[in-house]
Amino acid sequence: MSHSSLSPSVPLGNTKQGEHMTVRDFFERYGVALGVASVLMLVIAALPGNVSERAGVDASLGQGRDPLDGDFASGVDVGDALEGDGGLDGGVAADDTVASGTASLPGSFGSDGAAAPGTATGPADTGAPAGTSAVTFGTGPQCDSNGRQLGVSGYMPPCVEWGGGDNGGATTRGVTATTIKVAIWQGQEDPATRQVLAGAKLNDTPPVVERMYESLRSYFNNHYQTYGREVVFETVTASGESTSDAAMKADAVKIADEVGAFAVFTGNALAPIPTVLASELARRGVICICTTSLSSQFYQEHPPLIWSSLPTINEYAAHSAEYAAKRLGRDNAAYAGPLIRNQKRVYCLMIVVGTGTTVDAQGPRGRDIVVDAYEKRGLSFAKVVQYFYAPGQNQDDITNMIGQLKSANCTTIVPVVDPIMPILITKEATKQAYFPEWYVMGTGLSDTTTIARFYDQQQWEHAFGISPLWVTWDRVENSAGYHEYHHGVGGTGNKGDEGALINVYRAGFQTLWTGIHMAGPNLTNATFEQGMYAYPKTGGDPANPLVFRNRAFPTEVKDFSEIYYDPTLVGPDERSENGAGMIVRVDAGKRYNAGEWPQSPPSRANAVTVTAQQGNNTDHAADGHTHDTKCLSCGG
Repeated sequence: MSHSSLSPSVPLGNTKQGEHMTVRDFFERYGVALGVASVLMLVIAALPGNVSERAGVDASLGQGRDPLDGDFASGVDVGDALEGDGGLDGGVAADDTVASGTASLPGSFGSDGAAAPGTATGPADTGAPAGTSAVTFGTGPQCDSNGRQLGVSGYMPPCVEWGGGDNGGATTRGVTATTIKVAIWQGQEDPATRQVLAGAKLNDTPPVVERMYESLRSYFNNHYQTYGREVVFETVTASGESTSDAAMKADAVKIADEVGAFAVFTGNALAPIPTVLASELARRGVICICTTSLSSQFYQEHPPLIWSSLPTINEYAAHSAEYAAKRLGRDNAAYAGPLIRNQKRVYCLMIVVGTGTTVDAQGPRGRDIVVDAYEKRGLSFAKVVQYFYAPGQNQDDITNMIGQLKSANCTTIVPVVDPIMPILITKEATKQAYFPEWYVMGTGLSDTTTIARFYDQQQWEHAFGISPLWVTWDRVENSAGYHEYHHGVGGTGNKGDEGALINVYRAGFQTLWTGIHMAGPNLTNATFEQGMYAYPKTGGDPANPLVFRNRAFPTEVKDFSEIYYDPTLVGPDERSENGAGMIVRVDAGKRYNAGEWPQSPPSRANAVTVTAQQGNNTDHAADGHTHDTKCLSCGG
């Protein structure tokens, strides 16, 4: 979902009869809260994404499941596929450790390493050229004590020994013997919105972002193996608004045919790559580091070139349904307000299905996936209400939606939401003296302290559930992005130079360079894909989610933790801003894979909010924090 087309002059609805509310009016009325939520929503690109198959508005909001029904089958059965790993092992070694040994690339990553079906248009990948060197993972001068590449993050890939020599030269589009071309797509944004968000400390000026990108490029080129090739950037400015399918298709053609890029990611957190552009790039054979929390089916419908971080909606739904069935069931709604908490649980689903008056295909698809996951666990929703992202425009719809939930005696609402609308929705629930349980599954940033502080606190004190996120850092100086940035600029940067969104931007770098590193010297779309699947399972502790990838679930995070919200606690949010209200993680942030949730009532024991430990690689060599070479193996 992209909202970068909104401008201060666009009427968003009526404050009084005949009086239009503009975006600026809405910011002023709801304050910094909207600014914080807005930029984070754009950064994370919350569900649903904009896709080329847009449905017309053919139903009123909140009328249950039928009005927006599509023929979207739930497809992959996550509950079965991921329980006990289901044979979907994304790692090199069965015991989850990094195994030493020689991997002749491409094609020797084990049963999960074979290229998945799906043919991308555009230049065909070549086979391994004569003279291309095999590489050995788990040994070499750049290894730490765990067999990982020396670097800041705990997610560094297995170290690799490569003696140089022939890397195959121009193995595919955008790749030569000395460079890998990556397009940085600059989407359009609204200057007034940028100004407002700067006041909320959630924005970076173009010069800061440019410096950030160059510093991170320097760091990643010199800490991941790129086999004698320097990753170089070329900026592509969007030809139109993100909501224009024609403009996004034109941009995809330019990136693939004119720029000739191997891969692409966004250069602007306020205008992330929309799903239409991602789809068109994949069809043209360009790797896209983009999209968030779309369905597993979406990724399987496209060539295996779209990579992301947070789970698919299938995984959110499977974990949420399992937790509800095992830990909540039809017991009393113990976390609701006093008028409800002695009632047996009645589950109801609230889900965003589009923007303005336009239904997104991923909206009803996600709805069906969640409904099916709950029905499989023997739980059904007494009411399904759907809404459109239209802040300031649809207050009557919000009032109606809360009224329907209250009338249906819903005790436990499962919100699949964007970050902004719940600000208005929770205020309306309080206005109607309706205080249900809010059983969050982690979508739309509902599991972050930053956003939770802007919801109606009388409502959100009844919020609890699950989250794919980690126990966050107590200070941003303990984050990977902070250290990578200051390492990359040669250690001369001052605190704050890294920008407010450094840890948002660096995520795409880690994904891209991991694939290049794991692909070996013969870099093609196929070896990049194989390398991503071969990356060993990493993490699984409170500060570091379990990460691995496979064709069914090419996104990274696979496990969840148990959370609740306490409006009385004081501490730092994800930006290190102190305030009241904290997301709390149960049992010291213990994480669960699908199939592992305990069959017992929820507990709030041994709770934590932040940590000073972020899984950074303590063996990282203090190499002077200067890099005089174009890449780790580029020479002088």
